[in-house]
Amino acid sequence: MPKISVIIPVYNVEKYLRECLDSVIHQTMKDIEIICVNDGSTDGSSDILNEYCSNDDRFVIVNQNNQGLSVARNNGLNSASGDYIAFIDSDDYLLNNDYLEKLYNACEKYNADIAVAGIIRGNNKKSYRILKIEKEEVATEYEDKLLICDVPDSNYVWNKLYKRETLIATGIIFPPGKLYEDLYYTHKVLYYMGKLVSVCGVNYFYRKRKDSIMKTKNVNAETDRQNGDLAIQSFFKVHGINFEQVATVIQKYKFCGITLFKKVRKKDKCKNVLLNTFNWVTDV
Repeated sequence: MPKISVIIPVYNVEKYLRECLDSVIHQTMKDIEIICVNDGSTDGSSDILNEYCSNDDRFVIVNQNNQGLSVARNNGLNSASGDYIAFIDSDDYLLNNDYLEKLYNACEKYNADIAVAGIIRGNNKKSYRILKIEKEEVATEYEDKLLICDVPDSNYVWNKLYKRETLIATGIIFPPGKLYEDLYYTHKVLYYMGKLVSVCGVNYFYRKRKDSIMKTKNVNAETDRQNGDLAIQSFFKVHGINFEQVATVIQKYKFCGITLFKKVRKKDKCKNVLLNTFNWVTDV
């Protein structure tokens, strides 16, 4: 049984796929299985997967008809056998070779169900930090976990390592047919799973590209996003969480796609962030 199952849904990403896969196979954590769920790709992604699989016996390829990211992740999870689960989108990659090892060691050290890393977003020309982990923290209370992960603003399923047994026990699945599927998933997982630890010095690279699913403007995408936001608010209300008191962006100024300044409410304090680098705290 491997220590970690890395689940990578793949759909028509031949331009980015090698960078993603290379970031996984070069991890210092070698005792892993790499489950690539080919969601009916019609470009050269299938050939790339077969090439990597023939050269590395840690690869497992699951082929399915095109059913979307949620079904691909669910099928990947059903095929996983590792002690822990890591999700990676196939157009993203792990910035540090010790990313998986550090998250795994943190979970083992604190007997945590979830470990969370930082997030850097960008492309080959420019990048910026959207979640900075400045210290190692252990959280058991739901609101503390939300604040560390910057949920609901950074409601992402990747950049985390999950204890597989506990994750499966929640019974939570990704909603088939939905875009913005993380909005229906991550906040629930944080609630039902146990202890969380933040890990310094490692980052997930979230690629910004114009042709991504999230950048495609259509009515279904906007509806799924709005319904996802409502689902989070409803969940918080049912479980006694004040939506306005958890981390939420209350002001943001952008230019040419870059956030120049933003204010983030965290309970009764306001964190002011300039150029995603300089920050100071004031009262709300």
